[in-house]
Amino acid sequence: MLGLKSSLLTATRGTAIIDSVFDSYRPKIAEAIQARDKGSLLAFADGASTTFGIEGAQDRGRLFIEPGDDVYKGMIVGINQRPGDLEVNVCKTKALTNMRSANKGITTGITAAVDMSLDACVEYIAADEIMEVTPSLFRMAKNPAMAGKKSKK
Repeated sequence: MLGLKSSLLTATRGTAIIDSVFDSYRPKIAEAIQARDKGSLLAFADGASTTFGIEGAQDRGRLFIEPGDDVYKGMIVGINQRPGDLEVNVCKTKALTNMRSANKGITTGITAAVDMSLDACVEYIAADEIMEVTPSLFRMAKNPAMAGKKSKK
């Protein structure tokens, strides 16, 4: 019953109480599972994410990573606000120049990262995405084997 928990909690504004007991395995439902309507934010390059890169990327959507997290090219780092995937450079560093600016002291700040559990990651991934599970974290990425293929609707 993947996807039911988040949909039910959203519909009831967090007031639902969920309890489950395993009954049996059953055949897959013939209907197609509803896909998400938003795309993913993908890491543009390998490296450690920086505060400067995350500040620019958070304008495009909600992020799953924090400054200092290691990312690799094609890794899903957030939820895009629009349909379709978008590559963002979260490893970008600020250019250190000798030029002074009037708005130098203005900072925007970083919003908190979305904490993704195992269930949330499994619900989030699409048919062309894979999930990497390690003892300390969960990572999602585009499947390199399906990089050139487009899904038909």
